[in-house]
Amino acid sequence: MDLVTDYWQQLLFVLSVVVISVKLNASVAELKKDVEEITKRDTYIETTKLRAQVDMHEKQISALWTFINNLRDRFNGHSK
Repeated sequence: MDLVTDYWQQLLFVLSVVVISVKLNASVAELKKDVEEITKRDTYIETTKLRAQVDMHEKQISALWTFINNLRDRFNGHSK
């Protein structure tokens, strides 16, 4: 019992360090999950935006080809 009474401050310090480290570890794990979730959400949003841009470019390219084909037909004498 003398050991506990002689070193109670050191034991309290070690116990406190262990408790704090466990709490910090749990907080870090929770924050990592949150960051992963935000990253997935951002990735989905970016993918959706990129898909919309690709669709818009495909429509514009299609319209350009239609215009070019119409010009070609006019120069070749095929009028519609």
